[in-house]
This record gives sequence, structure tokens and C-alpha cells, in this order.
Amino acid sequence: MPLAPIRILIADDHPVWRRGIRDLLSAEADIEVVAEAADGQEALRLIRSARLDVALLDMEMPGVTGVEVARMVNAEGLPVRLLALSSYDDAAYVTALLKNGASGYITKDKPPELIVEAVRAVARGEGRWFVTPTTVEDPAAVLTEREREVIRLLAMGQANHEIAAALFISENTVRSHLANAYAKIGAATAREAVAWAWKTGFVRGEE
Repeated sequence: MPLAPIRILIADDHPVWRRGIRDLLSAEADIEVVAEAADGQEALRLIRSARLDVALLDMEMPGVTGVEVARMVNAEGLPVRLLALSSYDDAAYVTALLKNGASGYITKDKPPELIVEAVRAVARGEGRWFVTPTTVEDPAAVLTEREREVIRLLAMGQANHEIAAALFISENTVRSHLANAYAKIGAATAREAVAWAWKTGFVRGEE
């Protein structure tokens, strides 16, 4: 049985750009554009009401910005993955978006095929589509508070089940937080994440 297509919302205040992205994504057999929004307020309404897999959010929308949409989606625990799309690789945007639960951030100057692949990756739960990490001075700044907690406990030698017990969450949730954190700090494995935590001073000997 074929997999259901990835259901997408495109939120951008520029109609020409929005139409171009819609045409680009709609040409893919595994992607379905089910909703469009011209501003952040409309995007939030559609995210709340439509059954979506990924919301492609422009950051520079008037009124309610993409950052604010991400913050509200995260606060309400809405079941959609967010891919931020921007004309700029501004570190403040990157940090704010990732701290508020966005799965990825990609700039509008990327090749069309890369935007398509970013949508697919985010839909699969692969949070690896970001601008160049050097745009963020402190990689740890992009981690959510929960991701910081699981990385810290991992670096202190705790296994997934011990982290789950300490934080009163499931092991699946621990694995999900770790996967997101690994993508943000550029680690492929738990060993690399632990090495990063000690090398950067994220955890210290006195802990």
C-alpha cells in the first residue's frame, strides 16, 4: 500500500513566491499542499484546524511572525512539524526558531530540490536542515530546555531508561529529544554528543 502524501501548509505573505513553492511541491507525488496562508495569524488558525504533517513558515510575515507562530505551536503542543523558510540566515531567527520547536530552517536561496528534500526530511522527523552552524555563536543556544536536560544526563553517563525515569517521560520521548538535539549540535551518535558536551563545557566535572 502506498504511503499517504506529506500534507503541507505554505505560509508566506508574498503571493508570487507562495505560488512558486506550491507549484514546486505539488509536482512531487509524495507531497500534497492542502492549505496556504498569507500571514501568521491565518497560518496558526490553519495549523490548529487542518490535519497537517509539515508547516512551511516564512519568517518575515507581517503581524504574527513565523517565530511567534512557532512559539504558539510549541506552547499548545500542536502535532505538526515546522520548517522555517527565510530570505536571511540571521542567527537570531535560527536560535529563536529552533528553541521554539522548529524542526529545520532553510533559506530561500537554496536550490528548489533542496527545499523539497528539506520538507521530506522534516516530515520524517529528521531535524537536520539548518543554515550553516557558524551563524549561531553558541550551538547549545538552539537546544530546548528539555533537550538540554537529556543531553546533560546522557553526558553524565545515564542510559535512556534512567533519563526517562529522572525526567518522568517515556524512553521514546527521550530518544526523540536526543535525535533532535544531535541534529542541532551536529552529532551523529550518542558518543559524539557526549564528546561535544564535555568539549564545549556544556557539562563540567563538578556536575
